[in-house]
Amino acid sequence: MKITIHKEDALFMHNFFAAPCDTFDTDSLQAQHIQQSLQLAIQQKNAEADSDWKRSLTFLLLFLFLYAALGASLTLDLSTTGAAHKSIEYALEAIPVLIAFSGFFISILYLFLTRASARKQRNWEKSILVLEKYAIGNLFKATHTQGGGTSNYSVPNLYISLALFICVTWLVIYNYLTFTTSGVFGSVISLFISTMVYVILDIQLLKPFIHVVEKDESEKSNADKEQD
Repeated sequence: MKITIHKEDALFMHNFFAAPCDTFDTDSLQAQHIQQSLQLAIQQKNAEADSDWKRSLTFLLLFLFLYAALGASLTLDLSTTGAAHKSIEYALEAIPVLIAFSGFFISILYLFLTRASARKQRNWEKSILVLEKYAIGNLFKATHTQGGGTSNYSVPNLYISLALFICVTWLVIYNYLTFTTSGVFGSVISLFISTMVYVILDIQLLKPFIHVVEKDESEKSNADKEQD
């Protein structure tokens, strides 16, 4: 029995088989390849979903530690330091600011990580939907679309919202502490630093990932061209 590839899935199947594929038989190697890849995609999606909540739990514990450290640093008694120890007093005043900046920096990384995980989850779901269509039907699609309504929330988007809330919280804390220690000028500088940190990290982390094998092949190809 021949199965025809739908027009909207033609590009995916072309990339999947690394060759044009309009039809295939149910007992062909292509069909077996689709079945095996479907099982692998489901396993990989479940494994990444399991690692996502473990990773999120690790970050939340880290944020709790930073919150506790920040609270402890704000309770330091600076009145006992004399005039001869002004440098120590300034250093103690800077501790909460450094903790707040560390929390803000880590929260940005957590936000980017949740966005990347959400994108990977969506990509795996799309792959499963297409592979399942030509393997066993539309079970995955039917299961995830039934009962849709006001309670049909997206788990990856919930992670992103939580990460964004934590990031904004640390940003407010960081700017407030710089305002209380350095005034309006310090608050403006801290806001500028926060913006630049976000932009620089965003630019750096958006660089495409190149596998080490692909990198070696590219360098070898360039070396061959130079020799020619």
